[in-house]
Amino acid sequence: MPTNQSDRNAVSTPDSKGVVMPHGPSTTTASPPLSGGSALRRDVCLLCQHAVDPSDEDAFVTLPCHVRAFWGETFRVWRCPGCRTIHCLQVVDLDRYYAAYPFSKATLTWPFRIFYSNLSRRLTRFGFTPDHSLLDYGCGNGLFVEYLRRRGFSNCHGYDPYGARGGYGNPANLQCGPFDYILLQDVLEHVEDPNVLLAEMDRHLRPGGYILVGTPNADSINLQRPEEFWNEIHVPYHLHIFTREAVEDMGRSRSWDPVGFFDRPYSDRPWFGLNTRAAKTYQRLVGGTMDAVLEPLRLWTALSSPRFLYYALLGYWLSFHSDMAVMFRKKNSTTEK
Repeated sequence: MPTNQSDRNAVSTPDSKGVVMPHGPSTTTASPPLSGGSALRRDVCLLCQHAVDPSDEDAFVTLPCHVRAFWGETFRVWRCPGCRTIHCLQVVDLDRYYAAYPFSKATLTWPFRIFYSNLSRRLTRFGFTPDHSLLDYGCGNGLFVEYLRRRGFSNCHGYDPYGARGGYGNPANLQCGPFDYILLQDVLEHVEDPNVLLAEMDRHLRPGGYILVGTPNADSINLQRPEEFWNEIHVPYHLHIFTREAVEDMGRSRSWDPVGFFDRPYSDRPWFGLNTRAAKTYQRLVGGTMDAVLEPLRLWTALSSPRFLYYALLGYWLSFHSDMAVMFRKKNSTTEK
């Protein structure tokens, strides 16, 4: 089973917990590499313990950091041949990279409202109502919490370990639980040991409650075409990218039953231009960085590109399905089957 790890690979420090910026890529502070790898490399798979040879150039793919402040810096990733997990080789001081992270200044614009409408439907499909409590763990500046509260879901709470102590960074926010629902969106791939994070979520989730885990899908990422998957691989911020099987096994190890699966990102919509293929095409047109999605739209640049128009119309149906979300239900008791 991919989640059977030895105790020596557990990272239990607060630094090992990732937190999402407005349900785009997450933030985290630098955390120590798992023992078994070198001091500056992730060269041992944390799931199946396969060791990669750092001198084997054929084992790695090199990608740029596509945050504008660090454009030009490159990092190497590798795929474990055993469990297919994708790992970022280099261990870096992530504080430096998150200090200039563009999503920290995002606001609730109309595209976010469209995307969050889809995200909220994933919750309501499994019974979420205004009578239930929800924790958005790793909520960044709280955009999704704000969205839900505006729509009458008043018992929603957000927590971000690196938020303002007087706001979403206040640990007292966690004392509002246990929660009926937990959202863990774009967080799992940012932590050194996901089992540490999921164990914490288990403590905050009431028996019979639901947790939605959204993350890139390693099985749908083609490392032979890395330019198509910069957002999903997102070096050096994404430390480990897992398969559906691995994520579901992690949940089962906590006695959570997988009860639902979504095979595309919540931001992938059939509306003109609001799909991931169109968004990536637009990013390349305006320089390649993810900063572009938060800046004023360069409409003429987009509409004068035949490639953009093609994907704006058809991109939803041509999706790579490179993101996923698994809905888990926590058993009511140890006796529930």
